[in-house]
Amino acid sequence: MKKLLVVLLVLGLAVPAMAADWNFYGSARTHLGYYSVDEDFAGGPATDATIRAGDGDDDAGTTLNIYGQSRFGAKVMASDNLTGFIEFGLRETNNAGGNGPDKEEVYLRMLGGIWNFGVGSLMVGKNYTPGTFLGYSGMGADLGDNGDANMLVSGLAYIGRQPQIRLTFGGFDFALIQHNGSQDTVAYDGVYTLGLGDADHTIPKMEASYVFRTPVFSLRPVAGFQTYEAENQATGQDETITSYMLGLGATVNLGPAYVKATFSYLQNPGNYGQTNVLVLNAARGGAMHAQLVDGDVEDSKFMQGTFVVGAKINEMLGVEAGFGYGNVEQDVALVGGGAEEVEQTGMLYYLQVPITVAKGMAIIPEFGFVDRDDYEIDGVDTDAGDMWYADISFKVDF
Repeated sequence: MKKLLVVLLVLGLAVPAMAADWNFYGSARTHLGYYSVDEDFAGGPATDATIRAGDGDDDAGTTLNIYGQSRFGAKVMASDNLTGFIEFGLRETNNAGGNGPDKEEVYLRMLGGIWNFGVGSLMVGKNYTPGTFLGYSGMGADLGDNGDANMLVSGLAYIGRQPQIRLTFGGFDFALIQHNGSQDTVAYDGVYTLGLGDADHTIPKMEASYVFRTPVFSLRPVAGFQTYEAENQATGQDETITSYMLGLGATVNLGPAYVKATFSYLQNPGNYGQTNVLVLNAARGGAMHAQLVDGDVEDSKFMQGTFVVGAKINEMLGVEAGFGYGNVEQDVALVGGGAEEVEQTGMLYYLQVPITVAKGMAIIPEFGFVDRDDYEIDGVDTDAGDMWYADISFKVDF
């Protein structure tokens, strides 16, 4: 919190001396929920680590916390064609063993500027990337993602807010993005060991998107690409690790009702930066990452999708139901050579009723269920567990 106070003090001293138009905003996300995980479910809500299965037992409990998507920021009109932005995330320090004092209380969410040069714009800084599917869900419970993530890690393509250089022309976006720092590619020789090291990136990660809109529906194709060279520590030879992402989002507006759907496919999603709470990433060092098997790179394959329907019943009341899907497949190394096939499918179901009680304040009851189904290794199924929850979000935007 001291970091934020210093920033606010600097801004407070600087604003009167500047001609720029500063517009501050904030959002506080307080949640009250009951979460229940069965004995085979790995994890639980990130904001309360006391709710975890263990020793062959189920676990459940009530949590009341400020979720990690709470924020404070400002938009700045520096001139007619230059806009700046800054946004900080705010986490509670006393999180019952979750994201507590060992985690950042204040962290940088976004920072940068947008130059409008007439036929398009140039954005530089840290922001959402073109491949992010924002606005396709209102889902808000904490599935292990600090909550209020809107299915960005439970069915939607998402690599986080990243440093980037981004060009926009009409509905087309293209960005050069910082490469993902998690380049885990492993070999298995009785223990998990790093099979590839010294990753060298020649070009940045790239993403592009396009939005086609009509008054009734919109389509949004997205694509991403990342490649790098890494040394095979066993042979000294270089290996190429290539990741890519292809996706499509669609929205249909039917008066007060709407339908939204997405689908995306990723190769080596873990190397690319995609995370997902619907599937596990534990087999032989990481089923979401490329694997080194008998000296050859084996690519991970990941499919995910979402389907959401909802309606604005009146100015005060709405309703939304959604479904998220994720499936990962990977060939992983065995001791002594060879490989085994790993596959898992996870699903999310939720129903929420947003209630706007005043301008800027909403109370959102939500019920949901996460089913990780079976973790299949060479045809042998192991139950991966499930979690259900009842959560109420008290959202204040100011």
